[in-house]
Amino acid sequence: MTTSISEGLSMTMVAEQRAIPAQTPATRPWRRDDVQGLRAIAVTTVVAYHAGMPFVPGGFVGVDLFFVLSGFLITQLLLHEIAATGTVSLRQFWARRARRIIPVSALVLVTTMLAVRVFMSPLDRKPIGTDVLWAALFSGNWRFAQQQTDYLASDRDPSPVLHYWSLGVEEQFYLVWPLLLVVLAILWRRGGRGRQAYAMTFGGAFVAVIAASLAYGIHTTGTNQPYAFFGTPARAWQLATGALVAVAVPAILRLSGRARASLGAAGVTLFALSVWLLDESGTGGIGYPSWLAIAPTLAGVLLVVSGTGPYSRLNRLLSIRPLTYVGDLSFSIYLWHWPVLVIGMAALDSRSLPVRLGLVAFALALSGASHRLVEEPARRARLLVRRPALSIAIGAALVAAVIPVVAYASQSETIDHVLVAPEHQSGDQRVPVSRHITPSLEAAATDAGPYKELGCHVGFKQVALPDWDACTFGDRQSDKKVVVLGDSIGGAIAPAVVAAGKEHGWAVTVWAKSRCPMADVTKHDPQLSGAYTACDSFRDAALRAVEERHPDVVVLAMSRLSTGELAVGNDVAKGREAVELATHGLERTVERLRAAGIGVVLSDSPNRAPFFPTSCLARTRDAARCTFALDRQPSVMAAAAQAMPGELTFVKANATACPGSSCLPVVGDVVVYRDKLHFTKTFALTLMDRFAAGIEHAAPALGRGR
Repeated sequence: MTTSISEGLSMTMVAEQRAIPAQTPATRPWRRDDVQGLRAIAVTTVVAYHAGMPFVPGGFVGVDLFFVLSGFLITQLLLHEIAATGTVSLRQFWARRARRIIPVSALVLVTTMLAVRVFMSPLDRKPIGTDVLWAALFSGNWRFAQQQTDYLASDRDPSPVLHYWSLGVEEQFYLVWPLLLVVLAILWRRGGRGRQAYAMTFGGAFVAVIAASLAYGIHTTGTNQPYAFFGTPARAWQLATGALVAVAVPAILRLSGRARASLGAAGVTLFALSVWLLDESGTGGIGYPSWLAIAPTLAGVLLVVSGTGPYSRLNRLLSIRPLTYVGDLSFSIYLWHWPVLVIGMAALDSRSLPVRLGLVAFALALSGASHRLVEEPARRARLLVRRPALSIAIGAALVAAVIPVVAYASQSETIDHVLVAPEHQSGDQRVPVSRHITPSLEAAATDAGPYKELGCHVGFKQVALPDWDACTFGDRQSDKKVVVLGDSIGGAIAPAVVAAGKEHGWAVTVWAKSRCPMADVTKHDPQLSGAYTACDSFRDAALRAVEERHPDVVVLAMSRLSTGELAVGNDVAKGREAVELATHGLERTVERLRAAGIGVVLSDSPNRAPFFPTSCLARTRDAARCTFALDRQPSVMAAAAQAMPGELTFVKANATACPGSSCLPVVGDVVVYRDKLHFTKTFALTLMDRFAAGIEHAAPALGRGR
């Protein structure tokens, strides 16, 4: 015997409500105070993680818990609407989302952009402004994926709206999800089937979404990790998993209290282990999310299941007023905490624990105010509730209002304050650097050689070698040939070698591949969650081509970061072990070239700054504040040079920038770094004589002059 769709779904909803005693704190239909408590736990772990608290190395999984809770609650409301009306009002649904999300989201974005203009470097305005526009359109996740942002260990200063990626995932998901439910409701209604068919129709579809999305996420983590981390297709399964719990409520209600208590205990344990074990360096080289995200997602499922039905001890704990209050504020807290931390630490020029805790407290105060004055009034406004079209229109207007604010706050300004050079300081006397430093701070970020544009510096995935002739500079007809091989550092020092070639009559060929060491080792790359085999193929092909062309000298250059993690079978070597393996691998590369009768020059790697020196210089008149400590650990290049004395030439490219125990952001009137690691082209050109001497030492036959 079958029932109508309305009867079947109503029985599901009413059954759950009747299972909750009247004395529980639930005061509104469909409100789950234990879920509010879970929201509080989720946002607390995320905030603690972002604030650098040591006890939550995997606090980023709080977002995974948010996804499960959102999928459960939203789908339950949609199923209830289907039970009552037979379908979903898409206009009403999207109007509710607009009232719930857009007002406070737009407020945070506008405030953030204005704060960026006041408190952060002028150099940060345009890139952050672009981030804000993407975030306003709920597409920030794709912006960060396209930039290959590593959320867990970003090499660039984090965007103050980086956390909007998860908002983008949810809103993109909820553009499609109600449409799927409408289709499923039609299919079920036309079949005239009962509750079992309802479970099969909705549950079966949700399982299919989960399976496809999870498989895609695991695959993409291994091929393009940022797209797996930020991409909606790779994250949809977590929201759909919460939705599947909503479908399974009738079955859950048949569980005994003891069974649900056991599931709750398992959920608490699994979530705690996820927070403690899934840190940015302790995922065993697998990468996130991959299948590792199953743990916090399953934990969320178990916790929601545990709270479905008669009240339990865990329900009571999660429903205490402090937790439900934080849960009520969780959306505002999530939006405010990150820009306050990023901008606050930049403005105060401090990352100390007291500063971070103070900024978190300030973010909590902002969250309470915006929740009370913006979030709740917008969500409950009677006029907007009655007129969904008006809700959507106002939401669109608020999104559009972000654009002129970004346009104003992103305006550049000439940075012409007098900089005091750190190397010119002596006691109380300071000799100012020229106002006209070269390149300007605004231009420094793009002050690089033309090698990427010409296809000589290839990207992460490319294996094919660049065209030899197109990448040869200087005196192309000369029989005196020099080749620069390396990762992005090779591209950074190449202008010095090319300039030397032009002066001394050499043909200089430049080949570089991003993050690819020229040492005979296999790099483990976190964004691939595995071996960087494209690098191995490129390196071997490049060395074969060099052997065939037989230049006089090869200049090898690579970053310390390129050999920071090495794939050794199924293991990942790091630290000292990685340095030793990479040193031996570089020795093999050198021996291979020398066996072919080719001279070898090793170039030291620039010292990596812990911040963007140009942004620091733009905020201060004292360049000494932008110096940073020299990394005393030997680079692989230096270690190989020491291990092979007399067999090769070692050019200390870093010596001018780091003459003592500190590294300088400005040398003379020249800006040294265009980002955290790479020299500006202008500074690289000052190293021309240093490289020319090293190359002639490696191959005296080159001589000086044409």
